[in-house]
Amino acid sequence: MSEKRRDSFRNPPVIETVLGIQFNPIRGLTNAHLGAYWKSLGPEWPEVEDSPILGEQFEEFGERKFFPGAINLKFSQEPHCRLRIQNKDHSRMIQVQNSRFHYNWLGLSGEKYPRYREVRPEFDKKLLEFQEFLTDSGFDALEPNQWEITYVNHIKRGTVWETPEDWSRIFTRFPVPFTTTDDQIQLANPSGNWRFEIVPQKGRLHVELQRGHLGSPDSEEAFVLKLTARGPLDQELSIVDAIDSGLNLGHSAIVDAFCDFTTEEAHHYWSRES
Repeated sequence: MSEKRRDSFRNPPVIETVLGIQFNPIRGLTNAHLGAYWKSLGPEWPEVEDSPILGEQFEEFGERKFFPGAINLKFSQEPHCRLRIQNKDHSRMIQVQNSRFHYNWLGLSGEKYPRYREVRPEFDKKLLEFQEFLTDSGFDALEPNQWEITYVNHIKRGTVWETPEDWSRIFTRFPVPFTTTDDQIQLANPSGNWRFEIVPQKGRLHVELQRGHLGSPDSEEAFVLKLTARGPLDQELSIVDAIDSGLNLGHSAIVDAFCDFTTEEAHHYWSRES
């Protein structure tokens, strides 16, 4: 893995990161096989739960371009589920289904945020182990078709902001104004979804911003800023190099966008480094 050093923060608001790939569904791979994969991970990964499967996502360009809000329906009579497997201290999670393999860092465990360069080797190792499990079980090699990386940030009230008047001190480049010249109206709840192309047609950056309470109505209030980059694998590279290149590209897009969408004042609060 190689990527140039980028700006970072000593105390960022990120609370979860997800590295993953999407792959062509494997014929004959069942829930029982996924359960056996969980058992193969050993006692360091004791907790597992079933979750609904994640739908296939493709960032396409040209004639088969992306249409916001479009729904892709795929029907199958095969029973499928997504396993969410957590380690002992609840700081890592593996999500696996017959078309996806994701590796999460979970900041709600209280662990200090690990850098991308620390989590990437963990993802690479677990993905290789999953491939080895499939091979040992008689299945063909994975055929990845998409890379994906997500960062989730909780910007809590009482940190870099306190009142609505402070919102413009956090964010700079969202298309919704935080203030108005009309004294009779005031923005009550800034939120939205935006999509950006990673040029030239290498992928897309999806940005979601919501404000609300983290749990019950009496819990902490925060902005939740979710940035997801995904794109197709470079067909001119080997699968390993294409995954590496895609994840590095997605990480760069997320870091650059986060720095661009937030203010210098917020960067100072989060202790920005170069």
